[in-house]
Amino acid sequence: MAPSFWTRRSKKQSSGTKIVILCSIIVLLLLWLRMARWPRDMLFPAGTKIEIVKGDTIAKFYAPLSKAEVFRLKRHLKTHPDIPTLQEGTYVVSGSYTAEDFLTHIAKGPEKQFISYTVLEGRSIYDIDDDLAKKGHIQPWAFIAYATNPDKIAELSKRYDFFDEHLVSLEGFLYPDTYYLDDWQNLVKQLVSIQLNTFKKKVREPYAADFSALQSTHHLSTYETITLASIIEKEEKNADNKPTVAGIFFNRLQQGMLLGADITLCYAFKQPYATCTPSLIAKNVSDTKNPYNTRQVGWLPPTPIANPNRETIKAVLFSKQTSYLFYLHDKNGGIHYAKTNDEHNKNKTQWL
Repeated sequence: MAPSFWTRRSKKQSSGTKIVILCSIIVLLLLWLRMARWPRDMLFPAGTKIEIVKGDTIAKFYAPLSKAEVFRLKRHLKTHPDIPTLQEGTYVVSGSYTAEDFLTHIAKGPEKQFISYTVLEGRSIYDIDDDLAKKGHIQPWAFIAYATNPDKIAELSKRYDFFDEHLVSLEGFLYPDTYYLDDWQNLVKQLVSIQLNTFKKKVREPYAADFSALQSTHHLSTYETITLASIIEKEEKNADNKPTVAGIFFNRLQQGMLLGADITLCYAFKQPYATCTPSLIAKNVSDTKNPYNTRQVGWLPPTPIANPNRETIKAVLFSKQTSYLFYLHDKNGGIHYAKTNDEHNKNKTQWL
């Protein structure tokens, strides 16, 4: 008996369904193969930077990848669960990586990003703080707070034998130079540490005996020597003149005279030296309560007023013996010495 119309139609539908199912399976298989195997490598756009902060996981690297690449990486991680520990910092991924190559690359850690920063001679902690803040490296007052923190100073004093026992600030020992700092790490801590190490290497170690000799001849401690050098750093820019200026200050100290260096009084205001204008000095020159006013208060200021370089410190250690007691600068920066107050007044008339 021949199959009925409905039987033949049912068989055709069943055959068609099988074909659809088979095609679907093939398509899914092809998609799976594409997801699992193609493309073979993960491709990151050239120079891709991924910033990792505390709490981030490897998923932070998924954003530049395609869905197929993320799928393949996740599949790899299921069978290779040893994911490298991510460190805080900026990772740079560029080009294609196999899953193994990618994990090896990020295991090396973040890229180091260094900034070059120059501390000029004669800058105080207030100048440095102001400059760092204006350049966006720190929050205002962060450098000052660190350099005057009693706990930090006590901790550092265990490492540096040149610290005075009554040190209230690191001013004077923060050696001026150009430094390269890791922008991701604590910049203030790095800068202070490398400045102190540079002072130790360039000043303290090679001239330790000379500091001791100066203490015997002029009764100046290391701290007082640096304090005097900091004043000379601000008072005289010409390196050839600095030993003579140091000799003049020694003469004044030995004779019980006031140092009379106007620049010192501004340090008490805890501001960058750019604010230390002649009008500000004139307004405050009679203030007897300002311990940094060397026109009113005898001996040296209580702390250094800036950070001197090696040449200026050497000018104090090897000062030039002279009979001069006075000096002044003309409008062109030339220096004029005098042995007596009358000679000094004549210089004022002639050069000012």
